[in-house]
Amino acid sequence: MRMRSSASAFVLVALTALAGCETDKSSSPLSPTVAGPIAGVDITQPVAMQPANNSQIATVQQPITLTIGNAATNGVRPLSYTIEIASDITFASILVRQTGIPSGAEGRTLYQLSQNLQPERTYYWHVMAQDGANAGVYSEPSMFRVYTPVIIHAPIQMDPTDGAALTTRQPTMTVANSQFSGPAGAIRYTFEVATDQAMAGRVAFDTVDQQTSRTSHTLPQPLLGSTRYFWRVRAGDATNSSPWSSVRSFVTGAAAPTPQPGPGPGPGGGGGSPNDALSFGNITIVKGENIANWAVTSTMGAVRRIGTDFCTPHSKAGQWPVLGFFDIPGVTVEGNQWMFANIGGRWYGGAGEWLRPGQTCKTIDHVGSGVFYDSPPMNNWHPSPGETIGVAVSTPARSGQWGTAERSNIVLFVW
Repeated sequence: MRMRSSASAFVLVALTALAGCETDKSSSPLSPTVAGPIAGVDITQPVAMQPANNSQIATVQQPITLTIGNAATNGVRPLSYTIEIASDITFASILVRQTGIPSGAEGRTLYQLSQNLQPERTYYWHVMAQDGANAGVYSEPSMFRVYTPVIIHAPIQMDPTDGAALTTRQPTMTVANSQFSGPAGAIRYTFEVATDQAMAGRVAFDTVDQQTSRTSHTLPQPLLGSTRYFWRVRAGDATNSSPWSSVRSFVTGAAAPTPQPGPGPGPGGGGGSPNDALSFGNITIVKGENIANWAVTSTMGAVRRIGTDFCTPHSKAGQWPVLGFFDIPGVTVEGNQWMFANIGGRWYGGAGEWLRPGQTCKTIDHVGSGVFYDSPPMNNWHPSPGETIGVAVSTPARSGQWGTAERSNIVLFVW
């Protein structure tokens, strides 16, 4: 009987101790061994901030860092987060799951994945907050895509070599084809030629399809003879471009002797240079100073339309005196483009847009009506396709003679 009483007493003590432990768990919510949800505790839904929905993430931006907008709780236990990444929006195929991510400061939590995700795939992610006893609900899912970016490297120039002296005025420029990574489209090469190393005085801007192993392009029109030009190239597909190559120079071959031109249109003649394609004696100037007897100090090159630009390269680009543009601080000019139009059987001319130092191209919108303001009959004129016009440049002349009285020859150009 005494042994049985002792055993009963032991069982009673053990039960009393167990009941005491259970009482401790429910009365101490900060205990790490708290059992089950704590009544009255609410945890709000966190926010899957970054990557945001419909984000595009390049492979070079991996491993991805997830940004969580922190949840809130009315409980006393600290929050942590569980993130899931899946290949489907129902999260049936979970690829990454991480629990126990501690809550960050200032309302956000950052977590960097430990591995890279496969590119050219779409992913979904969401996040849930919990405190070890209570759990919230998962955030709204966000979709993102990992892709391999297209990186196109600059072409390597092969010919002409830097500083080469050519025998032609129509050089062929050759580059080794660009290396690239990612799903690039059809590669094309843009060849740019200018009269200065800064490439401001552009005279050619041509784009050609990539050829096998190396790509070449011959300028379609001759440049000025015995003149130094600068060239560079870049490659690209429909949406991506490489950096420009380095800038190289070449010197064109000597120009052929200039034949003496025939008489200008219409009767009479006189005035101007013997190299003018039009006779100033038959031109009525409707805008600007009459430059008929100004010194012809510059030779006009191959006039061209390049994209939306109308380009008038000449041998003195960047060399004529630089003058202030009215009273505008810091703005300078060195000349004007000139246009000559045959309207109703008579030739008219006028100073068009201002040329900044070294500039040779202006937008096509600056040719014709609007440029000559209220000076008839050119105020309503704009060249039509196939129309032959005259073209020249001069030192500033649109508002009278500014500085030296210099100009180029007049050349004919088919619009």
